[in-house]
Amino acid sequence: MKKLVFSALTALTLISTAHAQQVVRIGTLADYAPFEYKDASGKLQGMEIEIGNKMCASMKVTCQWVTMDFDALIPALKARQIDAVLAQMSRTAEREKSVDFSRIFTTAPVHLVAKKGSGISNQPATLRGKTVGVQTASTHESYFRNRLPTSSSGINVKVYQSLDSAWLDLESGRIQAVFADSTVAHDWLSKGGQQAGFALAGQAISDDAIFGAGTAIAVRKGDSKLKAQFDQAILGVHKDGSFQSVNKRYFPFSILPQ
Repeated sequence: MKKLVFSALTALTLISTAHAQQVVRIGTLADYAPFEYKDASGKLQGMEIEIGNKMCASMKVTCQWVTMDFDALIPALKARQIDAVLAQMSRTAEREKSVDFSRIFTTAPVHLVAKKGSGISNQPATLRGKTVGVQTASTHESYFRNRLPTSSSGINVKVYQSLDSAWLDLESGRIQAVFADSTVAHDWLSKGGQQAGFALAGQAISDDAIFGAGTAIAVRKGDSKLKAQFDQAILGVHKDGSFQSVNKRYFPFSILPQ
C-alpha cells in the first residue's frame, strides 16, 4: 500500500513538473505612460502591459514584470536578471550589438514638444541657445549627442532618468522643449499639456540610423527560442485584431507597423 501511495505521489509530481509553465521575467518601466505606469493602488498598467499579458497567454508562459530605469534594462538582461525587455525599446543597429530583437512591435514618429508661439520647430536653428529634455539612454539622447552636439549646434541637452521629470521642467519653464516619441507626447499633451499651452513643435524628425525601424522586444544574444516565441506572439496580436483594439483605447492614431 505504501508503495502504491508513493508511486501515485511520484506520478503526480512528475505530471505537475511536466505541466509547469515556463516563467519569463520581462523588464519594463513604471513611469512611461501610457505604455507602462502604476495606478493609484500601485498596480502596473499600460498598453504594453495589456498586450504583453495577451502574448504571454498565447505563448503559454507565466510572465513576471520587473520594473526598473530604462538605462538598467539591457545590463539587467545581459546579467540574466531578466529574460526579455518590453519597454518601447527601439530596435537599432547599436543595440543589436548587445542584444537580439524580435520582429517590430510598434512604430511612432519622433517629435519636439514646446510652448505654442515659442518659435521652436524641427529646424535645429530654432533650438540654438535653448535646452531640450531627453530620457537617459534613449535614441532621443543619441540623436542630439551624435547629430547636434552642443559644441557645434549651441543646443543644450538635459538628460532625465524619467520623462515625468522632463515634462514637469517643461511646464515650469526650466527647459524649453522635450524630445520624445509622438505617443508619449500625445499622452502628456492630452492630460493637461495642451491646456497649459504646449504642442508638437514642427514636423516629425526622421533618422532611421538613430531611431531604428520601430520598437521590439529584446532578448539575450543567442536566445533564439524565446525570440521565436515572441515573434510568433507579436504576429498573432497583430493579425487577430487584439493589438488594434487596445491601440484605439490609448491613441487616436495607429502605431501598428506597416
